[in-house]
Amino acid sequence: MLRTYIRSLKFLSRSVRYAFGKFPRECPLCNYHGKFLGYGYPYVCDVYCPQCGSLERHRLLYIADQQKDFFTGKTILHFAPEPGVRKMVTQRAPKSYVTADLFAEGVDRKENIEALTIEDNSFDVVICLHVLEHVDDRAAISELYRVTKPNGLLIAMFPIIEGWQETYENVEKTGPENQLLHFGQHDHVRFFGNDARQRLASPGFMVDEFTAVEPFVSRYGLMRGEKIFLCRKPAEPAQLP
Repeated sequence: MLRTYIRSLKFLSRSVRYAFGKFPRECPLCNYHGKFLGYGYPYVCDVYCPQCGSLERHRLLYIADQQKDFFTGKTILHFAPEPGVRKMVTQRAPKSYVTADLFAEGVDRKENIEALTIEDNSFDVVICLHVLEHVDDRAAISELYRVTKPNGLLIAMFPIIEGWQETYENVEKTGPENQLLHFGQHDHVRFFGNDARQRLASPGFMVDEFTAVEPFVSRYGLMRGEKIFLCRKPAEPAQLP
C-alpha cells in the first residue's frame, strides 16, 4: 500500500513540475510562442495559452478555418461565445456576427438553445462548441438545424468517447457530484459515444469531420484525434417550373 501511495506522489510531483508547461508551443490565435499552462479538472498539463486563454478546441477551430474559410462573408450565430473565438471570427470579416447564450452577460441574444426564438433559415454558420453536453442535445440539434440556412453549416464540438458505441446518459445521476463522477464535469449531462454522428444527422444534417493530427498536435498543443463536426444542411431542392 505504501509503495502505491509513493508512486502516486511521484506522478503528482511530475504534474506540479509541468503545471507551467514543458514543451515550446505556438498559439495561432494570438501568436504566443512559449509554454502552455495546465487547465481543467481532471487537471491536464500543457493545454492553456497564458496570453489569450485558448484551449485545444479553440486552436483546432482556427486551424480548420485556415484550411476551409468558414466565416468570411457569412452570417454567423455563435453560442456561448469564447473571447478568443469571438475575436477570430470577427477578424474574418463575416457579413454579420450574433452571439447567444441563456445565462452569460454581454451577448446579443438571450436564447435557450433547446427552444430558440430565431426565425427559420437565418444563418449561414452556427458555432456550438462544448454546449451540447450540457443540454437536451436532441432538442438543441433540431433547433440548430431549423435556424441554419440551406447549404449552411453547424460547427459542433463536444467531449466524445469514440470507443463507446452509444452515448451514456442517466437521468437519475443528477447534482454536481453525480454529474462529475458519471459525465466528467459537474454540469454535464452525458458523455457522447460514437453514435453522436447519428444524433447530429437526425434532423437532416450531412456530417463531416475535421480531426486534430500531426504536425499540428505537437506544434499547437492540440488534443490528439479531437474532432470538429461539420454539419451541412442540404440545399433546398430546385423548384419545378
